[in-house]
Amino acid sequence: MRLRGYRDSDRDLLAGHWLPGELIGLPLTDRPPLAEPTTVSAPVDDRAELCVADGIGFARFAEVDWVHRRARLEIGLRPDAADAAEQLVGLAVEHGLRVLNLHRVHGWVTPATTPRTDILARAGFQREAVLPDGAWHAGRAVDREIWGMVRHD
Repeated sequence: MRLRGYRDSDRDLLAGHWLPGELIGLPLTDRPPLAEPTTVSAPVDDRAELCVADGIGFARFAEVDWVHRRARLEIGLRPDAADAAEQLVGLAVEHGLRVLNLHRVHGWVTPATTPRTDILARAGFQREAVLPDGAWHAGRAVDREIWGMVRHD
């Protein structure tokens, strides 16, 4: 697997049944079948960088701050590619730190969706903060966490 730049023909990879904006957007098992898929917009300016892994999903660096070299990372995986989450997280981190030359990468994690935080920890992320009732999920307010990593070189 490798990451490459987004093309208009990759639009189908930008929609799926995950919680919007998640650091690891894995398909939600309890999502109602008629619910609209979550969609990620194609890049429109230099405040976002969007890469795709063919047939697997995408890695989007949002709110890119080129001066302070930081960005929020969102990853979305197709339902049949959830087992590729660890590899895609690793590729996204490498892309952010080496190709984009970012110093800090962070993202949102919603514990109520049983995220794979073990994957994040192995990739170098740490839980930095908890926002009580920071998101609405499954008809109720749930906590949201910020997980981040800083490049030390």
